Amino acid sequence: MRADTGVRGQVGQALASKRDRRLRDWKEIAAFFGRDERTVRRWEQQRGLPVHRISGGARSLVFAYTDELEAWLRGGEPAQQDEAAPPPVEFIPAPPIMPEAAAAAPKSFGSRRVLVFGAIAVLLAALAGAVVTRDVVAPPQRVIYRPESRVQDLYLDAVYHLGTRQADGFTHAIQLLTEATTLDPHYADAYVKLAEAYNTISQFTLMPANEAYPRAVAAAERAIALDPDNAGAYAALAFTTFYWTKDFPRSRELFERAIRLDPNAAQTHHWYALTLMVSGEVATPLAEISRAQELNPESRAIVANKALILFYAGRVDDAVMILQQLAKAEPNLRSPPEYLATIYLDQGRFTDFLREYRRAAEIANNGARLAIADAAEKGLREAGGEGLLSAMYDEQIRQYERNLEPAYKVAGTAAMLGLKDEAIRYIQEAVRRKEEDMLGIRIEPPFKALWSDARYRAIVEQQGFRPAEVPGA
Repeated sequence: MRADTGVRGQVGQALASKRDRRLRDWKEIAAFFGRDERTVRRWEQQRGLPVHRISGGARSLVFAYTDELEAWLRGGEPAQQDEAAPPPVEFIPAPPIMPEAAAAAPKSFGSRRVLVFGAIAVLLAALAGAVVTRDVVAPPQRVIYRPESRVQDLYLDAVYHLGTRQADGFTHAIQLLTEATTLDPHYADAYVKLAEAYNTISQFTLMPANEAYPRAVAAAERAIALDPDNAGAYAALAFTTFYWTKDFPRSRELFERAIRLDPNAAQTHHWYALTLMVSGEVATPLAEISRAQELNPESRAIVANKALILFYAGRVDDAVMILQQLAKAEPNLRSPPEYLATIYLDQGRFTDFLREYRRAAEIANNGARLAIADAAEKGLREAGGEGLLSAMYDEQIRQYERNLEPAYKVAGTAAMLGLKDEAIRYIQEAVRRKEEDMLGIRIEPPFKALWSDARYRAIVEQQGFRPAEVPGA
């Protein structure tokens, strides 16, 4: 059928300027033709309009290229009559929450998953692979893969959105990277970034870790299959090996291999430092995070985590100074108030603790944590520090029973209150639930009171760590 002359008149001028441009959704596709969304949906269904979809995703997750649309238009376009089209399914980004809630609640929050995650599952199930980000300086022998420009643009857009560390940034980055790997399934670095996104998304959205980490592994392994010397891929796999399968020796081997392949990758040094920190080491994590900062001095995440490592190394004043400065410069970044709350609670600075704890909950939009803050503030007014801990403990139990607070956090407050049996019981429950926070069992300040308890020390060893030395023992 010949193209309708009226439509040609509406888009004729636009075609030259819009050639070879990517249109992100039905609205942009409709605007390209000067028609409504219902019409272009019908064209796609009945007339073969070249619209692309994320593999396995919701039908609203579409994109198109103007050069393909122009070619289709030249070949023939349907008449103007409209037909009813099904209403679109909305692409809903998951709201950010704090990592502790993501460890306890995510296991029951499946109904709120972002639609794009289903798309990746289909794609990665058909592949096998894992790798992480583009290296800062590639080894001389490595041949850099060059995708076509539009795929490269998708990758670069995804890197930007991933760097925001916001829920909508993660979901948009995953959508872009899925699109990139659909268009170019040989693009290893895109799989690396996809692995990075899935490695960290459960800390910022409601996506359960037991769904995110397997996809990270699949993406990383696919990248390694495509590019066996891709350092970022080994770093991404090392991250998942530590936080998901908890094979600590293997994780260390993978990190060290990634560093040998590319000693100038800030992300690798950053992640390696954090894994060494939770193992109870001091000197090496500081050296690794300092190297990461040298390579990427503008990274907010590296600066925040350097402060946290300094705190666990006993340099409390240095840590507080860095976090206060970062919180002032980046008021919407969750990690500074979250880390400050940990430090202030350990120091018994309860008013400061409450301020930072509440701020972190507000940034994360975590209603359970805000309720805990309200209860703790009331307890502080009525009975001081002991009242704060008691009220906080009671409210944490209520939120835990609603699957909105991890058992691990309840255990920490019980330990600070001297309720050792209850602390051990909740730690055991955290182990049973496989809560991610359990990786902090060796170094978290609230558990200092349990260091000499044989039950606690046995749990620490079961988690793969060497128990802390008891002072005076």
